[in-house]
Amino acid sequence: MMGNTIEKQRCTTCILTEDYPKITFDEKGECNYCRKWKKVWKDIDFSQQSIKLEGILNKFKGKSKPYDCLLGLSGGKDSCYAAYVLKDMGMNPLACTYDNGFMTDVAMSNIKNTVESLSLGHVLIKHDRDYLLKLYKHFVMTSGEFCSVCNVGIRSALYRVAKNFKLKLIVSGQSTRTEANSPQEFFSCSSGYFCNVSKNLMDKKEADSFVYVSQIKRAIDHVLGSSYYLQLPSFIPWREEIFIELIKDKLNWKGAFGEQHTDCQMSDAKEFLKLKQFHLTELTAKVSSLIRDSQINRKEALEKTKQHIDYLLDKEDLIIEHIMSVLDMTRDEVKKSARLSHTPFIAKSDMLLSDLKKSIRSQG
Repeated sequence: MMGNTIEKQRCTTCILTEDYPKITFDEKGECNYCRKWKKVWKDIDFSQQSIKLEGILNKFKGKSKPYDCLLGLSGGKDSCYAAYVLKDMGMNPLACTYDNGFMTDVAMSNIKNTVESLSLGHVLIKHDRDYLLKLYKHFVMTSGEFCSVCNVGIRSALYRVAKNFKLKLIVSGQSTRTEANSPQEFFSCSSGYFCNVSKNLMDKKEADSFVYVSQIKRAIDHVLGSSYYLQLPSFIPWREEIFIELIKDKLNWKGAFGEQHTDCQMSDAKEFLKLKQFHLTELTAKVSSLIRDSQINRKEALEKTKQHIDYLLDKEDLIIEHIMSVLDMTRDEVKKSARLSHTPFIAKSDMLLSDLKKSIRSQG
């Protein structure tokens, strides 16, 4: 990979390599991420999880009007399917979309079709695009990544809307069972991290306003029950190759099995920076989770990631030019950003809280 003739050690179960942060291998060559996944998810009883899910939803069903829960709706396959599941289980969700400035026409079409097909309430949250571009540029030139801005924006939008509509249940179509369970050394979007990177661009008051709710506040709310963050794939089978056909039929959803982030115009740029910094991409971590969940075999995953990496390397100049154009950067600035690391900006307190929340969520 990347012209390196030395073969990297790769997990014998998933396809993560020794380049992945905090990875270790046992005597059989299996990585610690696979062992952790098996401990949490391998023997999960979905009949029991389904009963637990129904109990959680019944606590909120019909308790507030006109909506009883909030759902983040990006136009991607998982959030659209989550909307279908909630309606099918008798919930009346309010859908919330955060416009990160890079939404694709496909994403907007999927959102429109889902909202209309399921008769959903829907709110669209937008920041001034120039303001967001300034943030994205600062982050990529400071820490070599920009996706944390979008992720913090999404989270802030969800909690603001939930408070405005007095909704205590926030639902997601993502879970550590089916998504990459990345350490903060690979990706971080904590409030402490955001404030550390942005401190030379905005004062604390402005940063706190953008973040809106801190990591520790969300942890306290979860423990006290003042808000509940529900990850649907933790409770029901979440087979992409099956539910994609369902949402195509029921919601007129557009997309294909295995596609990553077709809802974002900067997806290639994000993956390009990851590849340069870690010699692997977010897709590698994602399909590794799908291998563990028996949704894709190892050979298929290796082929998929090789094709993806070959594509990124082949399109390198075009991707760099796209970043230059969108974020008003020079070629040298983009190349320098690709050598940066975000780890110096990670807040230790946020790492501890993040690990605690992951532990709570993994237990349902």
